Amino acid sequence: MLFVIGALNACKTTQPTAQENGNLTEVTPVAPLSPAAPIKEEKVVPDWVAKKGPYNPSFSTAFDLLHTQLKVSFDWEKQRMSGDAVLTLQPHFYTQNEVILDAKNFDIHKIELTDKKQNVLQSLDYSYDSLQITIALDKDYTRKDIFGLHISYTAKPNERQTSGSEAITSDKGLYFINPLGDEIGKPQQIWTQGETSANSCWFPTFDHPNVKMKQDIFMTVQDKYVTLSNGRLVSEKKNSDGTRTDHWKQEQPHSVYLTMMAVGDYAVVKDEWRGKEVSYYVEPEYEKYARTIFGNTPEMLEFFSNKFQYEYPWDKYSQIIIRDFVSGAMENTSASTFMEAVQVDDREKLDQDWDFIVAHELFHHWFGDLVTTESWANLPLNESWANYSEYLWREYKHGKDEADFALQSELESYLTESEIKQEPLIRYYYKNKEDMFDSHSYAKGGYTLNLLRNTIGDEAFFEAAALYLKNNAFKAAEIAHLRIAFEEVTGQDLNWFFDQWFMKAGHPDILVMEKYNGNTLELTLQQRQDPEYTPIYRIPTKVQFVWKDGKKEERKIVLDKEQQSFSFMLDMKPDLVIFDPDHIIPGVISHTKSTEAYLIQAKYAENVMHRVEALDNLGNSIIADPSLVNELNTYLKDPFWGIRETAAGLFEGYQGTGDLTETKNILKNLVVNDPNSSVRANALSTLSTISEDFIPIAKQAMNDSSYMVVATALYSVSEIEGPSIVPTLEKFEDAKNPNIVFVSSMIYGQFGTKGKLDWYDQKLAEMNDQFRQYMFRTMIGYIMHLETDEEKKQATDIVLKYATNSGASTETKVAAYQAISPVLEDESINKRISEALSKEKDQKVIESLKQQGY
Repeated sequence: MLFVIGALNACKTTQPTAQENGNLTEVTPVAPLSPAAPIKEEKVVPDWVAKKGPYNPSFSTAFDLLHTQLKVSFDWEKQRMSGDAVLTLQPHFYTQNEVILDAKNFDIHKIELTDKKQNVLQSLDYSYDSLQITIALDKDYTRKDIFGLHISYTAKPNERQTSGSEAITSDKGLYFINPLGDEIGKPQQIWTQGETSANSCWFPTFDHPNVKMKQDIFMTVQDKYVTLSNGRLVSEKKNSDGTRTDHWKQEQPHSVYLTMMAVGDYAVVKDEWRGKEVSYYVEPEYEKYARTIFGNTPEMLEFFSNKFQYEYPWDKYSQIIIRDFVSGAMENTSASTFMEAVQVDDREKLDQDWDFIVAHELFHHWFGDLVTTESWANLPLNESWANYSEYLWREYKHGKDEADFALQSELESYLTESEIKQEPLIRYYYKNKEDMFDSHSYAKGGYTLNLLRNTIGDEAFFEAAALYLKNNAFKAAEIAHLRIAFEEVTGQDLNWFFDQWFMKAGHPDILVMEKYNGNTLELTLQQRQDPEYTPIYRIPTKVQFVWKDGKKEERKIVLDKEQQSFSFMLDMKPDLVIFDPDHIIPGVISHTKSTEAYLIQAKYAENVMHRVEALDNLGNSIIADPSLVNELNTYLKDPFWGIRETAAGLFEGYQGTGDLTETKNILKNLVVNDPNSSVRANALSTLSTISEDFIPIAKQAMNDSSYMVVATALYSVSEIEGPSIVPTLEKFEDAKNPNIVFVSSMIYGQFGTKGKLDWYDQKLAEMNDQFRQYMFRTMIGYIMHLETDEEKKQATDIVLKYATNSGASTETKVAAYQAISPVLEDESINKRISEALSKEKDQKVIESLKQQGY
C-alpha cells in the first residue's frame, strides 16, 4: 500500500554557521543564574511520547482457509453485490465445532455444509450480528478433516457505517464508481480495496493478514466491461442476457486482504517478462500512454528478481488505474491498483515520474504478498521494505545521488511526524491498526533498512533478505523472522540493532563538537535525546577528515554512550570534519562549521545530501558575505540536477551587494537548456525575483515542453505585466493539465477577467474530484469580482452542479460552497444555497461549513 503524504516541512539536520570559540566549534550556551534554593519541578511528559493502547496479538488460526470460491454479480442501481461463496476449511490443530467468519453488513440467505467436491450435505444453523457469522458445525472436526461452507449472501457496502484514516480514507471494501452514470466527467467502475480488513465487506472470510488462501473468482458483468482479479484469467463465458462471466484463478496462497476485483471500461496494453503477462489497464484515451506510465515494469521485475535472488513468484502482473481511490496505490497480488493521478501523458511525465510508486507496489509482491506481516503490529515488514525499494530502483536506474536526494525527503517526513508522535516501528500496543500506516512504518522504516544495509554491508544485506524470502515464502512473518535471517547470514547477534531501531521509539539527536590540539583532533559526541523515552543508541559509523586540496581520511567509530570523546592522531589539522559521511543515521545531527568548511564540504563531500547541507548553509551567508556569490555560481553547473536546483533556490529574492551578472546569465541558460524540468522551473522562479529583464526569457519558457515551466512562466509574467497577460493566457485555455488550469484560474481571479465562467465550467467538468476541490479554492477570487446578477446566477449554477453531484467528495462540496460565499449577500442566491444545504445528507459538509462561519 502506498498512501500519498502531503508536503511536510521537517527538521533540518543542519544549523546556521556559528562563530568559532577557539578551536572548539560549538554553540556555547549562556550560563543560567543560580537560584537561591533548588526548585523541584514536576516533569512534563512530551506530547510526542508513545500513547500505549491494548496489546494487539496476531490472529489465532482455529482453521486453515485452504480455498475460497466466489461467484459474484453486481446491482449498479442499488450498489449491492450478489455473492455465492464456498470456503474450504481444515482445523489448524485443535478440534473445532463452530466457525466464526468476518462478514460485514450482509443479507445472509443460506449457509450449507459441503464436502470436498462442493456437494451440499446439509443446512447449518448460524447467528449473525452484522459483523461476524457464528456457524454451528454438525459435529466435531479434527485437523485431519476437510469440509466446505457454502454461503449465499448479498453484500451492501454502502449501507453500513464506515470509517477511514489518513492513509486509507474508507473501509467500505467494495466501491461502485458513478453507478448510475450521472456523475460529471467520471466513468463507471467497480473496484475493491481490502487492506486492512475491508474485504469482509464483500465476501465472508477470516479477515486477518496471517490468513492465506487460494481462490477462484467468477465475475458476471455487462459484456462491455473489462474485469481484473488476482491470478490468471481462465475463461470468459458470454451469457444470453448480455452479460459475461470471467473466471480468475489464484493458484498460490496469498493473504485475504490482497484479494481484489475491478470492473470498467479499459484499454489493456500487454508486455511480457520471462514468459509471464505484464499488463497495463488504463482508460481508453490513455492507451497510447500506458507504457509511458508503466513501461519500466518488465525491467523492474528483472532487477528485483535478480537483486533478491527470488524470481517474481506470481502468474502474471497487472496494473490498473481506478477512479476515486481511497489511497495512493495497493499491492493486490498480481493486480495492483493505482490512483488516477498516476495516469499521465508523455508531457505530464516530464514533471511527475511515477516510477517510484510503480516500484513500491511491485516490490510488495515479495515483501508483503509472498511474505506477509503476521499482524498489523509488524506492518514495517511490508511497508518499510516497499519504501526502500524506491531507493533501490532509483539507485539502479538513475544513480546513487538520485536515490540519496529522494531519501532525504523520507527522513524529513519522519522527523516532522516525530514532533507529534514517536512510536516503535513494531507496535503491539497501537490504539487503532490504521495508525500503523504512517511515516514511521514507511519513511523511518525505509531509512532504517538503509542503515542496516550500510552497517552489515551490501553482500550480507541482500543475501539475508533473500534468505528471509526463501524461509518464509507464502507464509506470514514477524520481525524475529527477519532478524534471524540476518543473523544466520552474518553470524552476528543483531538483537542490539533490531531492538533499538525496530522495537523502541524515537531517534538519536546528536551534537558534534570538534577540538584540535597539536596533532590530535578530539571529537566529542553527545546523544541529546531524552533517555527516559528514547534509547541511547549504539551506532557504528565513520568520521571523515577532509583537507582543502581534496585529501580525505576516514576512521570508524562506535557511538554507544550519552557522551563520549574520540581522539585522532593526524599529520595536520583537517579543514573539514564530516560525521556520518554516508549520511545514513535516521536522526538529527547538529554540527556547526565555518564558512570555509562548508565550502570544502560542498566541493568534496561524497554523499549528495552533505553537499546540499553545505549549500543551504552557505546560502544563509551570501548577503553577509557577497564573495560567496561566485562560489555558489559553480553549483548552478553541477552534473547532478538536485544540486543545480538547490543552488538556484539560494539566490531567490537576493538583496545583497554581490554581483549577480554571471548568476543571472547561468540561470537564463538553465531556463532554456537544462534537461530537468524542475531545474528549469526553479531557475525561472528565482530569476523573476532578481532580474528586471526576465520577461523575455519567461515568454520563451511559455513554449517549454514542461507544463510546470509554462505555468511558472505565466504566473511570473502576470506578477509584472498585470492584466495584459490575459491574451497570452487565453492561448492555453484548451490545456487540461492542472498546473496550467490552476495558474490560469488564479490569474483570472486576481484580475477579475470578464467572461470566464464558461471556461471554469468546462475545466471543472474535465477534472477529477480531487482537482475540483483545488479549482474551487482558486475560483473564489474570480467570484469576488463578479458584478452583474446574471454572472452571479451563472456562478451559482456552476457551484451547485458540483456541490450537489452524487459523486462529489466531502472536500469538494465544502470547497464549492466556500467558492460562492462572496455573493451570498444576494438574497436569491442565499436562498438557493440554503435549500441545497437543507438537502445535504453528508453531515461532515454541514459541520465543516459551520466551523468556518458559513
